[in-house]
Amino acid sequence: MRPLTSARGPLASARLGLLPRPPNTAQHVRLSTRAEPTESALLVQDRDRIRWITLNRPRTLNALTLRDLDDLTDAVESAGTDPAVRAIALQGAGRAFCAGMNTRAFEGLDRAGARAVISRVARAVGSLRLSPKPTAVLMHGYCLGAGFEMALAADFRVAAPGTLAGLPETKVGIPSVVDAALLRHHVGLSLAKEMLLAGDVYPVERFGDFVNASSEGEHGLREAAEALLAKVTDLSPVVMKAQKELNEMWMNVPLSEAIERSIDVFADVFVHPATHEAIEKYNKKK
Repeated sequence: MRPLTSARGPLASARLGLLPRPPNTAQHVRLSTRAEPTESALLVQDRDRIRWITLNRPRTLNALTLRDLDDLTDAVESAGTDPAVRAIALQGAGRAFCAGMNTRAFEGLDRAGARAVISRVARAVGSLRLSPKPTAVLMHGYCLGAGFEMALAADFRVAAPGTLAGLPETKVGIPSVVDAALLRHHVGLSLAKEMLLAGDVYPVERFGDFVNASSEGEHGLREAAEALLAKVTDLSPVVMKAQKELNEMWMNVPLSEAIERSIDVFADVFVHPATHEAIEKYNKKK
């Protein structure tokens, strides 16, 4: 793997961090008060039409810095315009996927500073949801805070058994925001309110069908993700982009408008020669 480079310079602030100690129950979480370095720790590798992005701060359970978030945004957005990339997978090195971000970043912020910080989080997390390419998050160990929001935002989730997930922000004294808004769609309103208000963490198995694929252990995560993404990497990039845009639009407009606008999207897809090639290829297989 190669380190990802970014046009952005180093950023002095760190982000919200929720670093749990290894628990013997799902409820034992402590918060990090240790400032994180600002150099990038992302690794990026393109292989078999999948862009693999790895959070690489294993000693801090992949707690994120602002630089990491900016570089993650760059890696996802550049994959979206790269014709050689058909899907994106985000994983974490070491014992956890992501323990969130460093809480020191929120000390002493005024309203404008708080808005600037959380807007950066929103762009990084939202890049997975808004990418024209299918996205997957590989979850193991801990998946907390902004890390869990990335899992909520992605198209697919692959998890190791016993992964602990949640949104502990209220324990810090701040609300869960941005893509935490998707939580009720994934787990239902009752559990979503409990998670958001109490700030506890839970075994991912508690969330029903939240996980698209699982592995027998941590070491099988990548293979499980490859098998899942193989279902979409052979499909037309034109239709993948259109379907993801439709999914996003359906979440945000009334039903009658969603149906009407989808008719236009369907017609627009037929402007692309790739659509006719895909239909012809499919019909030949019948």
